[in-house]
Amino acid sequence: MEVISSFNAYNKKDLIEFKKMIKEKSVLVLGVGPDQGLGVALCKQFAEEGYRVFGCGRSQENMDALKKVKVSKGSIEGIVGDVTNPEDVLNIFSQLDEAEVKLESVIYNAGNNNAKPFLEMDLDFFQDLWEVCAKGAFLISQLAIPRLLDGGGSLLFTGATASIRSKPPFTAFAAAKSAERSLAQGLAKEFGPQGIHVAHVIIDGIIDGDKVNLRFPDFAKSKGEDGKLNIDSIAENFLMLHKQKKSTWSFEIDLRPWSENW
Repeated sequence: MEVISSFNAYNKKDLIEFKKMIKEKSVLVLGVGPDQGLGVALCKQFAEEGYRVFGCGRSQENMDALKKVKVSKGSIEGIVGDVTNPEDVLNIFSQLDEAEVKLESVIYNAGNNNAKPFLEMDLDFFQDLWEVCAKGAFLISQLAIPRLLDGGGSLLFTGATASIRSKPPFTAFAAAKSAERSLAQGLAKEFGPQGIHVAHVIIDGIIDGDKVNLRFPDFAKSKGEDGKLNIDSIAENFLMLHKQKKSTWSFEIDLRPWSENW
């Protein structure tokens, strides 16, 4: 009651600033897929820190399942949207604005690692990879940054070794991921001085999740426990980046299983 009564002593500007202070802190995770995937792990990790987490993916089924994920703190909500579609991206951020939350972090986890020999791929194959990795990252960043500038925060990108080292049959994927990395690097240099921590997480090796374990079970099994990246451990590193002090901001970290060949 003391807080409410003290409003009378505030001018309009003070009241606006106070409302900003009491807004619910939120995190947006793009590229949320199956239950045993990195997107869901990121949602859980940040929710357990007390954040109101909005996960976004293209599948209504996955978003319905996301709402049922149990967390002891915070909360998780699902938004259906395609990061390559400008209208969908606008709708995603409109929903955040309507929720009147304080956006603290945006995590761009969308991507599709498809392989094909160069002379066998067509323009559609190449463009599909570029659309998700590069165009989507651009569209999300353009709407995320103005909101993060209001108080600071982090903009984190899920990258891959292909972004710095290309090899067949992943040439198209490497071209798309290197574009995403270059975007992240430019944003870090432009907006770091303005209070936004932009970071790029290189993931080298296979992630121990549904995407690999269900599609390529024999290959996944051959890697053994030490040959795959633990999903929860990856998510912990994203949280670490978000919580880094300004004096030690990292632009890039490289995550790999200890048995991975360099």
